[in-house]
Amino acid sequence: MSERQNNQSLLAQYVEAFLDYLRRPKTVFDLKDRTKALIILVFIIILLQKVVEFFLD
Repeated sequence: MSERQNNQSLLAQYVEAFLDYLRRPKTVFDLKDRTKALIILVFIIILLQKVVEFFLD
């Protein structure tokens, strides 16, 4: 039972470290790319919302 708990805690540590790695921008370019991607994502959401509203009317 303790071996299973050790495996689960080890897996939890790996997942936590990976998520921490994904959260941190590595360079200034990563920050710019993430900002650009966020702006594009917001634009796509707004566009899809307008299309849905158009077809519902």
